[in-house]
Amino acid sequence: MAASVPLPSAPQPRRLLAVLLACPNEFVSRDALVDELWPDGAPPSAAAIVQVTVSKLRKTLSPGHAVDDAGQRLRSGPRGYALTVADGELDAGEFRALVNAATAAANRVERRNLFERALSCWRGGALADVAGGPLLEAHKLWLEDRRRSALLQLVELELADGDGPSVVSRLDPVLAARPADERVAARLACALDGLDRRDAALDVLRRTRRALWDEAGVHPGEEMRAVYRRIAGTEWTAGGAPAQLPPDLPDFVGRTAELTALAKALRGRAPVVVHGPAGSGKTALAVRAAWRARKRFPDGQLVATLRGAPAEPREVLAGFLRALGAAPAELPADFAGLVAAWRGMTADRRLLVLLEDAATERQIRPLLPSGPGCATVITSRRVLPGLAGARPVAVPEMSTVDARELFGAIAGRDRLRAEPGAVAEVLRQCAGLALAVRVAAAKLVQRPRLRVADLAARLADERRKLDELAVGDLSVRTVLVSALAERTSGERDALALLAAFGGPVTDWCAAILLGRPLAEVRDLLDTLADGHLLRPGPAYTLSAFVRLALAERPPVRLDPGKLRQALETMLAKTLGTVPGPDTEQLAAAVHLASRHGWTELTGQLADACAARAGTPWLGRSAWAVSVRGLVAARRRGDHRAEAGRLFTLGSVHAQGGRWRLARNYYVMAETRFRALGELEQTGAALSAIADIDLDSGHARAAVEELREALELLRACGAHRRQAVTAAQFGSLLEDLGDIPRSVESFEASVLLAQHSDDERSRDQVAKRYADVLRRGGRRDRAANLLDDALGGAVRTGERHWEAHVLRSLGDLHTEAGEWREGEGCLTRSLTLFDQIGHRHAAAYTHRSLAEARRLAGDHAAARAHLRAAMGVFHDLGDRRGAGYALMSLGRSYAETGAAADAQRVLRRAADLFARLGFPLWELRALRELNAVSSDSPEAARTREVLTKIRT
Repeated sequence: MAASVPLPSAPQPRRLLAVLLACPNEFVSRDALVDELWPDGAPPSAAAIVQVTVSKLRKTLSPGHAVDDAGQRLRSGPRGYALTVADGELDAGEFRALVNAATAAANRVERRNLFERALSCWRGGALADVAGGPLLEAHKLWLEDRRRSALLQLVELELADGDGPSVVSRLDPVLAARPADERVAARLACALDGLDRRDAALDVLRRTRRALWDEAGVHPGEEMRAVYRRIAGTEWTAGGAPAQLPPDLPDFVGRTAELTALAKALRGRAPVVVHGPAGSGKTALAVRAAWRARKRFPDGQLVATLRGAPAEPREVLAGFLRALGAAPAELPADFAGLVAAWRGMTADRRLLVLLEDAATERQIRPLLPSGPGCATVITSRRVLPGLAGARPVAVPEMSTVDARELFGAIAGRDRLRAEPGAVAEVLRQCAGLALAVRVAAAKLVQRPRLRVADLAARLADERRKLDELAVGDLSVRTVLVSALAERTSGERDALALLAAFGGPVTDWCAAILLGRPLAEVRDLLDTLADGHLLRPGPAYTLSAFVRLALAERPPVRLDPGKLRQALETMLAKTLGTVPGPDTEQLAAAVHLASRHGWTELTGQLADACAARAGTPWLGRSAWAVSVRGLVAARRRGDHRAEAGRLFTLGSVHAQGGRWRLARNYYVMAETRFRALGELEQTGAALSAIADIDLDSGHARAAVEELREALELLRACGAHRRQAVTAAQFGSLLEDLGDIPRSVESFEASVLLAQHSDDERSRDQVAKRYADVLRRGGRRDRAANLLDDALGGAVRTGERHWEAHVLRSLGDLHTEAGEWREGEGCLTRSLTLFDQIGHRHAAAYTHRSLAEARRLAGDHAAARAHLRAAMGVFHDLGDRRGAGYALMSLGRSYAETGAAADAQRVLRRAADLFARLGFPLWELRALRELNAVSSDSPEAARTREVLTKIRT
């Protein structure tokens, strides 16, 4: 760009700017920008980071200009972002203009001069100091191709003018940089031959032929062969080759990182082992990578399956040799002779060999080609560590995005759009296993009247799950049974025993359960992990599908004595100073202790589990662990533990929208905490009760509960919880229309949070305050608070809190008119809430998404989101949420000309807020109602509500 325009120095803003400059004055979508900034896979909050980067770039490129100012260079729109660039600001534009002028020029001298001027615009390679993703790399290639085309046209003019020295001086450095460029080599050879330098010309052609072979595994094209034939007076030839690769899957999706790793590995001579669980899609990945690389192996591609027939190396070698042209009579009779013949025939060839479903290294070694120009890809359920020099490429579970893409590619996009929630549940049941996703989608194709929701319900029943995941000759059970059959009986028995434990198992726990030495058990667990039957980590975990396959085998009984020893050891490690078992392990331990009637141990483990999980506990095992812990606490008379379990049960029921049950449990917990003199816990229980009372329409009761909570928290010096409760009180005061006290409460909460060493509480305060600031029009400060809160949530791994912050960020962008950015944040928020299972919070995100779609002009989608939100609010009795949704629905009706419907729902919203005692929201609804009515029917009521609001 022009020197007067400041350019960012940081890599990420420079890359984003480069993408926008590649498409000057055109809109680039947010998704394309995410792909460019993170070509190897974007982080969960990529959309939010892009928005922050764009915001900073705006301030750099157009200081002092607002987003919608006429002088703003970086514009937002329905299709993404666009950067305004004037004529003459880009060298690339000047270059293209000169090339176009040269092409159109009738005068030979003028054409040559214009081409020379065009090439002088270049100062090094295209975008040489910017790394990019697919779009930017494609733009670089396009620019370089235009440069090369201009160079070759200039060289043609110079050759026609007999200016050989100029051609040689121009093309020598170009060919040195791109030694496999046939067209450059052909013209350089012609120029050298015209200067009576025949040997040098032939040397150029031979070096280029070698480069073509080394870089791409191809022979020279007709143009270069014709130049060679004219200069050398002889011919270059090339033969055919076997091509045995199976067809590439037309619906293959994702696996970008794995394909990149395979492409890199296939440039070396070491064998590549593509390993992963049964059904993970190893062969599909290997075949896709092989098709991409096949042109670099002009002597052929050979394929053999090592499970089933032909599985013996002898038969495989004989088939390979016949494919390479050996007559049956020429094949040696003995195995050693076949190996020798194979190695001799592959010594000077460039072959790609694909070996599928290998079980052992012994199968592989005789089948490896000997030549340095050959490559071998092996698929296996094991890592095959004994294969010398092998490059492993792991095939992990499919990401949610890739699984959804594959499901839609097979079942149809209409299924995705019609039942998005059910699709998400089916994919959750498929647990990232590619074969399971494929089978589930194919079953819907086979049975078009089967609803996705019905399939999800069937898959949720673990007793019939494997029966459902079978269609045609595809079966998840078949591959699981095959994988288990490959293991020894001792390994299968060990797996069954670990499965009976019901949760993740550490090595020391497994050693106790198996009654074997720790070192021996570690080797066993690592062997099973190498075979992808266990997931390694601090604790070893069986996949859901392996567990289901093991459940169909004869049951294995845990020894009670060894089990109790393992659980007591787990408890001791949890209470120790070193990091102990995680929540999932402890939840399984609670279940086992309760099942065996070990009351005291059950309670101790439940307490440890709740302490490790934190509050709120949103895990799927929270209810079961809390109930078992409550029973155990009551049996042993531990009132403090009983109060803690009652509070957790309140949180679990609140998460599910069961307000009455939740409030009952919170009240019981508050009563017991108060009797025990536990001031901080009593304050926490009062805060939780206030939240429920507020959503139930009892705002005044919530005020008194929060006031008492704050007094108790001040008395015991609980600054962290006091900060969070003060922010909660600030939000409530805003709802009640007491703006000065709301701001005062938030400012106090911010100060308290700053004196706390708990990052989560600081982020909670920041998020709540940002919502108030956003609604008050102070978006810049709100954005800064939310950026910090999002970073904190990502660092601490708090997916629940990350989803809440993303929703607030989405609302911020939506209200600023940046609906695409807002929709990106909100979609991620909804995905997280769905994964966690927080239906109530997801409903609020649906309401926010409706606003984003409304601003985009898609009122049908907006109302679909509102229907989803209203259904939940109705089920849970959340009148506040219903009021918010009605306001959004009213706006949608107003914008589509349905004034009567708009007035009806906006009046309902105002009445709801009036009954809740929220004058500020009642005022907002009344203002929108008056705006869609010609006579401002609620003007008097509006003035009355204004008197209730303190400013």
